[in-house]
Parts: sequence; structure tokens; C-alpha cells
Amino acid sequence: MLVPPNAGVGSALGFFTAPRAFDLLRSHKVSLGAADFDEIEKIFKELEAEATRILQKEATEKDIKIERSLDMRFVGQGSETHVPLAERDFTKMKKEGVRRGFDEVYEKLYGRTYPDSEVEFINFKVRASLPERLIQFPKLEKKVKSLDQATKGKRKAYSPMARDFIPYTVYDRYKLFPKAKFKGPAIIEEKESTVIVGEDASVSVDDFGFLWIDLKWEELEGATRKSGLKVRGKRSCLK
Repeated sequence: MLVPPNAGVGSALGFFTAPRAFDLLRSHKVSLGAADFDEIEKIFKELEAEATRILQKEATEKDIKIERSLDMRFVGQGSETHVPLAERDFTKMKKEGVRRGFDEVYEKLYGRTYPDSEVEFINFKVRASLPERLIQFPKLEKKVKSLDQATKGKRKAYSPMARDFIPYTVYDRYKLFPKAKFKGPAIIEEKESTVIVGEDASVSVDDFGFLWIDLKWEELEGATRKSGLKVRGKRSCLK
């Protein structure tokens, strides 16, 4: 098991690394048979220009990725089907190709399609996005030289294995250093979260401060589970 630094706010990292993107949509209901592809291309171009103007404040135009898609449905249907488009010029597309793309997506979703039923466009959509921003984790500084300096003391905590309160060694996570290794039972504290490690698990710290927890597998009531974690009922969870 891998526990990153600042685990309590780790879910926010996805927000910061996700590509910055804008989704723009314009509704224009028209059947495939009656659609003017030049008019549709004009709609897409206007959406792309608007999205590009927004993202150009943060990047150059060459860094902006444009994706087109359609919301289509059978005429009279109550819900739409999302159809991605690979072609960047709608005027080069054929109505037969658009219909084939819709049928492929619809059949994949629902197991069948209705080739004799007419389809229509509902929404024309553009997503403009920038490249992902990779996070560079700093390496830990070796401020202390021994685990004794990272140890805060002992504290009794409940052990599911012993079914009793036993002494756990309490560590200050901010004082742990690269290549540090120790065995449970242990409590590792930081401001954002606390990690509780059982007595048959071991912990090592990498260069970036991630905790690598080695868990032992065992059989419990006919089902395999991980030991070395705090257990509630029959489920294992890391506090």
C-alpha cells in the first residue's frame, strides 16, 4: 500500500493536474437528411474560436487541443447519444458516414440500432483543453539521522489482531527520512491525516516521503483479507 505525503488533501491533486478545459455547446435541432453541413461547420468554427480566445490567456494556440462531438438521437427520442468526431472539417463528411458513426455508438451502448429510423442533430459541442500539468514532488531532506528523533513516544490503540489495546509507537511523519524502515504496530502522524499500521506490517519511506506499507495476507472467515490495517467488522480500512 502506498500513502503519499499530505494524504488528507491528496484528492485535490487530481484537480490541479487535470487538463484545463472548456466545454462549449450550441443547440441546433435538425434532421440528418435536412442538415446543411456548411452551416454546421460554421457553428463548430464559432465555438472553436470562442474557446481558443478563452484559453489563449494561458497558452499559445498551438498548445490548445480541440475536440468535436455531437449529441444525436432518433427523431422523437427523449434522450441523446454522444457521438465523438475525428474529422475537423464537417464539410468533408458524408451523411452516410455520420449515420454510420451514430449507429456504431448506439449499438455499442444498447446492443442494437434501428437503421430505418431517421436521426437528428440536437447539440454541437467543442472541448478545448491544454496539456496536463505534471506535479514535481520535492525530495525529502534528511534533517534527522535516526528513527529515535522521529519517534514521539508510545500510545495504546486497539489492535484487531490482538483484540485488545496494545502499545503503538508514534512517529512524526515530518521527521521521517529517505530509506527509513520500521515495523508495526505504529501510528504515523501529520497535520492532514494519521496512518495506523498493524503489528504484522512494515513501513519504508522513499525519497519523496511516500510510505510504502508491506501488508501480510491471511485467511479470515473463509475470505482473504489484508492484515496490518485497522479493521472494522470484516472490512479493512486505512485511517
